[in-house]
Amino acid sequence: MPDLQLRSYRSADESALLALWSASLPFDAIDAATFHIKVLLDPNFHPDWLLLAEREGHLAGFCLCLIRRVPMDKGGLDPESGWITALGVHPEQRRQGVGNALIERALELFRNAGRRQVSLSPYTPKYFVPGVDVCHYAEGLAFLEKRGFAVTSRPLSMDANIVLLDPRPYQERERVLAAQGIQIQALQPHQLPDLMTFLQEHMPGDWVRHGRELLGDISRGRGTWAQFTLAWHHGQVVGYCQFEGEHFGPFGVREGMQGQGIGTVLLARCLRAMQEQGHHHAWVLWTSDENADKVYGRFGFRETRRFAVLRRLL
Repeated sequence: MPDLQLRSYRSADESALLALWSASLPFDAIDAATFHIKVLLDPNFHPDWLLLAEREGHLAGFCLCLIRRVPMDKGGLDPESGWITALGVHPEQRRQGVGNALIERALELFRNAGRRQVSLSPYTPKYFVPGVDVCHYAEGLAFLEKRGFAVTSRPLSMDANIVLLDPRPYQERERVLAAQGIQIQALQPHQLPDLMTFLQEHMPGDWVRHGRELLGDISRGRGTWAQFTLAWHHGQVVGYCQFEGEHFGPFGVREGMQGQGIGTVLLARCLRAMQEQGHHHAWVLWTSDENADKVYGRFGFRETRRFAVLRRLL
């Protein structure tokens, strides 16, 4: 539209952008600190890739686009991929071409960078949510699907009240595992090399990063070693889980050791550690596990949000 201007982000835009973000994505508003950490300090961020739509001197919409400029653990540079991690149009500016203009400019950026696909938004390491909330942003989901984005998965987030969580039903399973030579224990500082080797060999790259960052905080006294629980078998780590505040996860068991109840006991022990630190709730940002209801449901977790991960080929 003739009165709509698309431009790159400038430092003077911060307050206006955060206000726009809150208005256009009311269930995912962020504060300045989060914006600094997850956007401006992301090593893959470039101001030219944070697109702003402006009309009559006021911001009408934004689109945060990313490509890897720094290699990711175990993932390299993903040279064919790009991501949109946040997209919003002010409610008063919708159906006036703002979203279309932002998407078209974003796709142009990705094509010019040689990308072959764009996803919204399973980007790591600094994503906000794993996709589009199918309930609260149904209009936005429909908008993207009409513009060639296809749903590839529907992960969910879950929450639980753990105040009255009873660990006793899982203690018998822990005894059975112990009889099989599988020990479930809180991490000890000298075991860091064992944990990092396990993560690097058996877990996704972003889990390695997340674990390393949390372990760094704990080493600096900003946490406790009880935030990690490990499963051991014949002197090797075969499973783990972690928490940070009320955020539970990630957690996983190496292939070949699954199906024995190790994950269940890890989850029970980790939630118990959260109880002991005074937490009343636990939440999982997202899981794509088809058995999530079964795995987490027995501990009182219930679905909070359902997302759609989207992808468009270029």
